Amino acid sequence: MTLSRQLAAGAIVLLAGLIACGTPPAPERLHTDSVNLLLGDESFKARFGRLPRADEEQLRIQVHLEDVLERLRQRSTEGLSPAARAARSRNLERLADYIQRGEFPRNDGHPDARRPTFIDSRGRICAVGYLLEQELGPEVAEAIAADHKYAFIREIDSPLLARWAATTGLELEELEMIQPTYSSEPPYEESYGPIFSLLDPLDGSDGHFSIGSGFLFDGKGDGVPIRLDLSTAFRGSCGLGGYAAISLTKLTGADRSATSLSNMDLGMYFARPVFSGNWLVLRGGLLLPTGDEDEVGSSVNTSVAAKRPAQAVLFQPGALGGRLGASMIVPSALCSSCSLRLDAGLDVYSPFYKALRFSPRWGAGFSYRYQQLVTMLEIAGGRYAETLAARSAIHHSVGLSFRKAASGRSGFQPGLALSIPLENGIKRWFLGFDVTMRFL
Repeated sequence: MTLSRQLAAGAIVLLAGLIACGTPPAPERLHTDSVNLLLGDESFKARFGRLPRADEEQLRIQVHLEDVLERLRQRSTEGLSPAARAARSRNLERLADYIQRGEFPRNDGHPDARRPTFIDSRGRICAVGYLLEQELGPEVAEAIAADHKYAFIREIDSPLLARWAATTGLELEELEMIQPTYSSEPPYEESYGPIFSLLDPLDGSDGHFSIGSGFLFDGKGDGVPIRLDLSTAFRGSCGLGGYAAISLTKLTGADRSATSLSNMDLGMYFARPVFSGNWLVLRGGLLLPTGDEDEVGSSVNTSVAAKRPAQAVLFQPGALGGRLGASMIVPSALCSSCSLRLDAGLDVYSPFYKALRFSPRWGAGFSYRYQQLVTMLEIAGGRYAETLAARSAIHHSVGLSFRKAASGRSGFQPGLALSIPLENGIKRWFLGFDVTMRFL
């Protein structure tokens, strides 16, 4: 190689080295496993004395925002102009309204990490985005989300956001303090929907224990059935679990009072998410005879079926048989705070060991959640015989219920329900109350 070629080659190598040394490394993407980039999970530890668990996402976000709101309210505003002070007060009130509403987004694009989410795929907006939206309108918020959906405040290169931030009365650091990060795990009620009062208590949850009582008011003078319901279910990590349900009914005020312990419903169920977050629940079990084998026990069916007509076969004394069923739970149906549930099933049983009877059953429920109160409208029906001698007929009941949802994925959820049979006019109605403990 000639000297000139050697010099040229050396110059190229030297230039490449200089370029490589002079090029700054690509900035690392910001990341945190906490609910906030600056404050971490300080708010949760201060309130509960421990770090949050993965199943407390909704509570985790709310506690953080409540803590930041209190911090910002306590900060001095002496250095602000009157206009900036008014803007700050206005935005803090908006933040309080946002926290009260409790509709937080979910990180639907990064299941492996916590990320801010300006607006999620269901239209739920983050706290900072909500403040911007209230001032500039939803079109501006959507434009920023289109380019910076999962970005931290300091990563958002938007002159529009910068100009807005300068008018909020809040420092950029304070907006960063507000901005939560989100996991990809949806809140519990959104995943499974609430426990309905008229439909089958079994759903896709990991487990529950429920105890409920009720009174039936009947204008026909046949007595007042008083009912006690017990049910429990536990599901493993594979989606397979077991359940048991039993009811005790006392018929009082009639010529002949009777205590009728219903057939026990005992079996297995399988639950898993399908079709973009919807839940499918399959169940199969046995109807085990435990009740009084007489006409009085059977006649209770006419009345107490108003509570759960889909389970009326359980009040056929001595009924021995099997049960199959399926439920589809659709979270965020029609709106982000709504849930839809559809039920269908078939019971095959033999009362008093006589000929087999087939009892199809069905039901539908719609719920709407506002903060911690869930309102539910339900209808359920089935084909069953009211008494041992009666021919099978179709029966329906409609129900309205209210339930306090748990603040996390576990906790007590008391509920109050009113159900009315739809056959032969409104002649009786059932008022029930239950307390359900969910284990997640």
